[in-house]
Amino acid sequence: MRSGDLKHGIVIERATKTSDGIGGYTDTWSDYYSCRAAIWPMRASEILDAMKLELNVNHRIRIRHPRRNITADMRIKWFDQIAEENKYFNIVSIINADKKNVMLEFLAIEDV
Repeated sequence: MRSGDLKHGIVIERATKTSDGIGGYTDTWSDYYSCRAAIWPMRASEILDAMKLELNVNHRIRIRHPRRNITADMRIKWFDQIAEENKYFNIVSIINADKKNVMLEFLAIEDV
């Protein structure tokens, strides 16, 4: 993949439990890793195939391998310059193609 394809700045966030002061906890999201990414909405046929597997994936996101541990309990934050708002994606699957540690691809669901 050429560097020009990675035209979106994203932040991978991780949740930490924070005391709410009355005995409970809330998840607070904090920045874990910032990088450039390619983001694609998935075509209808890909979404239908994904639903057959009972996944409701609607975006594919690719980054250079970060050499850090990224897990499916993290999320991706992207500032959409057209809508002028942050969009959040819950990670469903992480794919390390051929186990070569060159690129990571995420299948994700936009958190609306």
